[in-house]
Amino acid sequence: MNAQENSPYSRFGLGNLIPAQNNLNRAMGGLTAAYNNFQSVNFTNPASYANLKITTYDIGLDYSSRTLNTLTPPKSFTSAYLIPSYLQLGLPLSKKNNWGMNIGLRPISRINYDITIRTRTSIDSVRYGYVGNGGSYQAFTGMGFGSKNLTVGFNVGYMFGNKEYNSRVSFINDSVTYKTSNTTDTTRFGGLFYNAGIQYKLNLNKTTSLRLGAFSNFKTEMTATKSISRETVNFSTNSGIQTIDSVYRGVDEEGKIIYPSSWGAGFMIDNENVWMVGVEFNAAKWNDYRYFGANDNMVDSWTARFGGQIIPNYKGEGYWSRVAYRFGFSFGPDNLKINKPINQTTFSFGAGLPVRRNVYTNQYTVINTAFELCYRGNNSNEIKESLFRLSVGLNLSDIWFNKPKYQ
Repeated sequence: MNAQENSPYSRFGLGNLIPAQNNLNRAMGGLTAAYNNFQSVNFTNPASYANLKITTYDIGLDYSSRTLNTLTPPKSFTSAYLIPSYLQLGLPLSKKNNWGMNIGLRPISRINYDITIRTRTSIDSVRYGYVGNGGSYQAFTGMGFGSKNLTVGFNVGYMFGNKEYNSRVSFINDSVTYKTSNTTDTTRFGGLFYNAGIQYKLNLNKTTSLRLGAFSNFKTEMTATKSISRETVNFSTNSGIQTIDSVYRGVDEEGKIIYPSSWGAGFMIDNENVWMVGVEFNAAKWNDYRYFGANDNMVDSWTARFGGQIIPNYKGEGYWSRVAYRFGFSFGPDNLKINKPINQTTFSFGAGLPVRRNVYTNQYTVINTAFELCYRGNNSNEIKESLFRLSVGLNLSDIWFNKPKYQ
């Protein structure tokens, strides 16, 4: 995978957050609280698992292009990377009793930055280098169950990851050669997490329904181990870091990382297989975030989401009339504050591209795409980010996932 990402904002907290929705929901502005469809696995609200009717395998990939713009000095830098966005398997345990489960793995955040700052003293030039790598992940399983109109669900799993920060200082002189000092701060962490959700469906008429939904991610306390080392090194952009001498190597320090609670609530109006629209509000208590007792510039955040979907003719002969066209919009303050608040705005659209005709009731293959334009920061922030993200998901349930029946 190509991972040439560079985002200074990922230095804080556990890094840049990866969208907590599958590709289908991302295209609709990230609506998940009230979304429920048997042809997709909505891992954000596990109450939706109760509606699974057929074994479903869902995998997603993200391609992102990020552009950084600095105010002083005015510069621009673009990086691109490709990562898996989730892998999950939805299983209907009892169609009659509205009982389903899901098993999945997905990334939560990414740390990836490489910054060089040069200054001039009275004699020498000094070059400071800051490099960070790492991220966090969740492996989980969950269940959803309930009646025809009211369902509840939960996920339980293990959240884990690592973060590594390198700080280099180099003195540059025309006649004297100095060695470079390098400090490495490495942290590994892990702990159990839980979340739960609820959905309620109210039929407005024979074809149209109103669905209400809410979910909550509970505060997670993870055990962490941190180690610090200081070395004298030779450094070059071609060969990287070559250690000459170890100056200090600290004993592993045990501590805690507190990952904050969050919640979401919303509604969707669904005209079955024709159109749907929805509104949702999300909030997260990032003031509660702690890394070995430090808050690391994290602040409470919220996001307002709007989106919808249109299918011109679900049973039509023309292929493009059977495609699901999706659109969405979201905005809100970021969970990071550096002197001034940072705002985020995202525009999204996408499509659900059926690979099979809908006459197959026990098998289907859909390619879900999402295009997102994300803006982070404004003219009052030192660094502004713009992000283009292309997400592609393969939603597959074919005949080989079902037990054959013989008479």
